[in-house]
Amino acid sequence: MVQILVIDDDATMRFLVTLVLRKQGYEILQAKNGEEGLALARENAPALIICDWMMPEMDGLEVCKAIKSDPRFSATFFILLTAREEVSDRIQGLDTGADEFLSKPIEATELQSRVRAGLRLYNLNQALQKLAQDLQSQKQLLETELLPSHRKNTQARSSSSKLSSRLAMSSLRLGRE
Repeated sequence: MVQILVIDDDATMRFLVTLVLRKQGYEILQAKNGEEGLALARENAPALIICDWMMPEMDGLEVCKAIKSDPRFSATFFILLTAREEVSDRIQGLDTGADEFLSKPIEATELQSRVRAGLRLYNLNQALQKLAQDLQSQKQLLETELLPSHRKNTQARSSSSKLSSRLAMSSLRLGRE
């Protein structure tokens, strides 16, 4: 089952987001602040994180930076919840690493739609990472199997070339004598 982490200092908002997403069949983890959210993320590696921007102590941007700077979470989709409307705020959030925004108050159908889109991207990212690992494994396998035989062939060609050169020199000497 897909895990989604909801981080918000507002208990009512956590409840509403959780209610909407559980009805869709997702497993929901909840955190009431950024620190708790980071700990849950590191412990559970959720596919998607929905995080409030404005929280005391550690805000959503700081959580986003911490998540996105950790290679284990490179595919994790990050949605910022915000009451901020300014374009400059959204740019700041995107530059921090957020993948999507949801404006408060939240519309349930928009939340569901953005989560589905985020999970599609997460799944594509996961598949891409698996393909990259498979290609790396195949490359290493080919190198371990082909490199030794390539070296032997190169050495054989080199020896053959040296032998041909010696034979040619010997033939020239015989021809002169």
